[in-house]
Amino acid sequence: MDAATLAKASLGFFLVLGIQLAARSKLYYLSALIPLFPSLAMFSYYFVGSSQSVERLQETIAFGMLSLITYLCFLVALFISVRYLRIGPALLLASAVWFGVAFVEIRAWPYLKPLLGFHAA
Repeated sequence: MDAATLAKASLGFFLVLGIQLAARSKLYYLSALIPLFPSLAMFSYYFVGSSQSVERLQETIAFGMLSLITYLCFLVALFISVRYLRIGPALLLASAVWFGVAFVEIRAWPYLKPLLGFHAA
């Protein structure tokens, strides 16, 4: 195993450990903040920034900002569904909402990016 793979695996382990510890503490609500640390995003932007132009990196960042809507829809669906469903089915429903919104965002992106000043590919 190379050092980069070990670093990624270690980061994932410590994030999951932090989430679990936070969830069991008096500050349980921090378990919602920890996964939002942009660890995976940093890897993604590093790889895009290392292999693509600055414009493509900016486009990737803009799409990432748009993707916050997907996460918000997931949270809203989960917030509402936990009142009526157990956590497992509520998570499945919220995940289905996430996939549905992500599908719409992916399909809409080619039409949105020229509006944001990015060249159509």
